[in-house]
Amino acid sequence: MNEPESIHPWSTIWRDPRGTIRQIVEINPSHSLILLAVFGGLGNALNYCSSFGLGSAMELSEILALCILIGPLSGFLSIFMWSWLLGFSTKFLGGIATKQELRAAVAWSWAPIVYLLPLWGVKYILFRGELFRLEKPYMEAHVFLSGINGLFGMVDFLVAIASLFILFNAIAEVAGLSIWKSIGAFAVVMLALSVPAFLLLQSVVPMQ
Repeated sequence: MNEPESIHPWSTIWRDPRGTIRQIVEINPSHSLILLAVFGGLGNALNYCSSFGLGSAMELSEILALCILIGPLSGFLSIFMWSWLLGFSTKFLGGIATKQELRAAVAWSWAPIVYLLPLWGVKYILFRGELFRLEKPYMEAHVFLSGINGLFGMVDFLVAIASLFILFNAIAEVAGLSIWKSIGAFAVVMLALSVPAFLLLQSVVPMQ
């Protein structure tokens, strides 16, 4: 009862997210949940640190330590927060998913992020100190490195699309909703999170 018998979820989640998530929740909704939360959270933390250019204020060793310490914890919190909020939005739209099923749907949407983790080692070898900085003069001065960085950016974009594709289909399957209602449920949660985030930003950033 620890792992789905007729599927290999780490490979089938890409091409058949509905069938994969259905068998997962029927056999064991918590299958690989810890692994997905830990390594998905780590991948998200690395992405955030890179996107916000944290390397301009912190040493690389400090950033990596922060990601290793905070990433897994944020992974668990994100999965539980998203599944909790999706419980309200899907129910409002007529969904029937349980909290466990929604946790599985959210967690497995991070499978592409987990797959992408080894690329961070390649990025470190190539970019080193500029990996987490917004300014990348050395990289931009070398056509090869600049091209590789653009290729990595394209891969990151495709992985984000794959993650959303899995999430929308997984929510639709466990909640018994159409794909459009699934996207709507996701949009409602995004709106619910963006409003307080915007108000908080307005309170800490001085008015110009």
